Amino acid sequence: MEQRALNDQPPSNFVAVVTKPTNQVTLYDASAFPDLHRGDAVIVETRFGPQIGWVKGKEVPSDGVKLGKRLIRRATQDDARTFFRFLEEARNDMEFVRKKVLAHNLPMHLLDAEYPLDKNQLVVYFTAEGRVDFRALVADLKVSFPRRVMLFQVGIRDAIRMIGALGPCGRIACCSLISQPFESVSLKMARDQLLDLNPSRLLGACGKLKCCLRHEYDFYQEMSLKLPRLGDTVQTSRGIGAVISVNYLTQRVSILLESGGSIVCTPSELTWSGTIECPHCPISSGPSLENLNTLEFGSR
Repeated sequence: MEQRALNDQPPSNFVAVVTKPTNQVTLYDASAFPDLHRGDAVIVETRFGPQIGWVKGKEVPSDGVKLGKRLIRRATQDDARTFFRFLEEARNDMEFVRKKVLAHNLPMHLLDAEYPLDKNQLVVYFTAEGRVDFRALVADLKVSFPRRVMLFQVGIRDAIRMIGALGPCGRIACCSLISQPFESVSLKMARDQLLDLNPSRLLGACGKLKCCLRHEYDFYQEMSLKLPRLGDTVQTSRGIGAVISVNYLTQRVSILLESGGSIVCTPSELTWSGTIECPHCPISSGPSLENLNTLEFGSR
């Protein structure tokens, strides 16, 4: 991985650190480590104990973002070797836990496991459709397994981030490919990007609205300030017309001329100031938004 100093990123004392196997991104105060580079391995204090992580870059904390406990020190090669050895052991030990889950007939799908660097407990991540009463399982593991076992339930988006998946586009799912905290995704983002409001096209592998709707939203917001909207009245070289199609990627606008016919123009070839009701515009096409409300979700 290319080593690049972090001083050319947003001014901040906080760095984003990616930890395995969850691929979770957490912000840590790095005031005591001003010379960190992207890709550097560090030891951080997580909810389960000390663990190795990799610096993604500098980040400016935003409202509501949970900060990590402490960035302890830089990691050594011995730390990295210990981490991968513990990770392999944890995955082997998870199979013992899996057998116990089956024995207790619990609706739990085990995803992955890890040992913190102090190896004080085995952390097993799982998904389930709802809350699971695994008190009997914990009691069984307490007497049959030599270490404490922490069972940690994660949401479906976190599960896809952990195990990986291919998106409908054929590429690796954004949540696995782009290491950053989850952000809210809404139907408004799909509408603003002029997408077909068809659930089969909006849902990702997790069954929720695609993360790429959020990742690409800022671009479409920027383009919306430079291009006319659907229904806008515009002046072209061939007279007045109404916008019937906008392509934000190519920055081309299709115009239905008042005199008949249609043309495709660039923003520099147009002037506009208002919006009209155009019966030819597809702005209101698609299924009712009332039927899609269940697709909206927050950060989890």
